[in-house]
Amino acid sequence: MAAPTSEQRIAIFERMIRMRRFEEEVLRIAQDHPYAGRQHLYIGHEATGAAVAQVLAPEDLLHSTHRNHGYLIARGANLGKAMAEIMGRKDGLNGGRGGPWHLVDRKAGFQSTSAMVGGSVGLAIGAGFGLKGQGSKGIGVAHFGDGTLDEGICYESFNLASLLELPVLFMCENNAKEGQRPSSMLAAKILRDVPDALQIRCITVDGRDADAVLEATTDALAFIRSGKGPVFLQANLERWPGSHQIKPEFPTGVTDLSLAWEEDRIEGKHADWTRDHDGIRLYTKKLLADGVLSREEILAIDEKVLAAMKEARAFAENSPFPDASSATECVFV
Repeated sequence: MAAPTSEQRIAIFERMIRMRRFEEEVLRIAQDHPYAGRQHLYIGHEATGAAVAQVLAPEDLLHSTHRNHGYLIARGANLGKAMAEIMGRKDGLNGGRGGPWHLVDRKAGFQSTSAMVGGSVGLAIGAGFGLKGQGSKGIGVAHFGDGTLDEGICYESFNLASLLELPVLFMCENNAKEGQRPSSMLAAKILRDVPDALQIRCITVDGRDADAVLEATTDALAFIRSGKGPVFLQANLERWPGSHQIKPEFPTGVTDLSLAWEEDRIEGKHADWTRDHDGIRLYTKKLLADGVLSREEILAIDEKVLAAMKEARAFAENSPFPDASSATECVFV
């Protein structure tokens, strides 16, 4: 494919900043409004999610895993309604009933969140089956992590998608070291060996490099839309140090975009992650070096996003909780 345009790269960068600042605001909300449950944040994966979302079409149906906020925001969900849903408020995307682990915004093509590991894979091949039957050019997208390959539904879904040549993108975000799962229940230590054995085309990409993910995803989608069947796209990432926290904290600090041009200020226990694995810092540095954005333009984009987050949080906090009398609404019986 042709090299990404400056417009595409700026759009990806803006998505990445919205995704990161949203998650940081969710952390602050968790600190200020303690409530039961945990947040599985998308911090550190933004380069992958933003680039994938950049080339998905409106008719593509995405099914996400529990680390869901990133794709929700990348696909254009209303920030205030998303925050309100996470807080269980009436004006949330799902009326406060979904919470953080069951977010849905079908207007944005964000079909479901599965809190069950592997759940998104089965749902996505169902979407692909339906879209193919309708003669649509849309595809089903399964977003999941490396741990999903421990689940039986994963093999069944891979096999069925391959047999029926379903239009499905299996988007695996592998945040283990060196593209492997050292403590996995999986006998195959190279993840792509599994779909490859089932005759699924496999692509591996550096998930920290938004330009590389954009190119790989564009290639994958062209293959799928041509009717040749599914693609397994594996983006390799390094897990954010705060990924499994119980108490909401900022182990790598609040994101400071100026670290892209002031690397000597990177310090602390997790300095290596910030320096070498934070896709936002790396992409900011790259756009600067390529002359796509100036320091002033980068900071202006960030300020605009921060203002939007402040407004979104105010909307969420001002939204009431659902009335108890509505508890039986929207319930299957």
